[in-house]
Amino acid sequence: MPDAASPRSLWRRPLDTYQGLAMRCAPGTHEAAMKLLRESNAYPGAVLDLASGSGALLARLIDAGFGDVTAVELDRGKFGLPGVVPLGIDLNTDFAAKIERRFGLVTAIEIIEHLDSPRHFLLQARELLTDDGVLLLSTPNVAEWVGRIKFLLTGTLRNFDDLQYRHNHHVSPLPDVQLRNMAAEIGLRVIGFTTAGTFFGPLKMACLAPIWWPFRLLFGPKVLGDVNLYLLARSTPRPSRAGDWSNTSVT
Repeated sequence: MPDAASPRSLWRRPLDTYQGLAMRCAPGTHEAAMKLLRESNAYPGAVLDLASGSGALLARLIDAGFGDVTAVELDRGKFGLPGVVPLGIDLNTDFAAKIERRFGLVTAIEIIEHLDSPRHFLLQARELLTDDGVLLLSTPNVAEWVGRIKFLLTGTLRNFDDLQYRHNHHVSPLPDVQLRNMAAEIGLRVIGFTTAGTFFGPLKMACLAPIWWPFRLLFGPKVLGDVNLYLLARSTPRPSRAGDWSNTSVT
């Protein structure tokens, strides 16, 4: 792994680690997730980390004062956080029934895009929240400025092309409008949002400024950052309009 201060990293930032634990996400994602959580002014209590990976995010949460933590990681061989034994549960299943308690904070970073049914996953995650609990969730930002150019030229969403499907199993894109509406139907209310994370180094960003800066001026900060980060609280479910064609006229 190249050093973060090396000339090579000025162009492309390497994957980061925390306490020697690999972070399999765009650099800056975990830091932004923790900032979003701090700004919520909530003290969620017990924590459940879904798709924990190496345990890097849990290590940050423990360092931030969260002592009651539970990890879920199907590939338990890659989990390396001392003192925590992850539950090997498939998140494509009815996983809430396999976990016997509820949590003030459920985290789901870098997972929902890999799952067969985002709606099912969100329903299950909601079941695991206490009444005043919050869900910290990330999704790839398909409206990021590079993604807008890619879609214009190819009609394909960034991070959901053939290569990402076959090698990273990115199968479920969730643009911001779909995520917010789906969450409201399920009974999750967005109480915090930001975009974050990039593999582009400072030199690359400076060279590409004539391209990305107009997007930033026109569409705001949402066009920067590889992921969307949401903090969601339990709310009253909104009735779904799925399958309702009563307001559609056919001519």
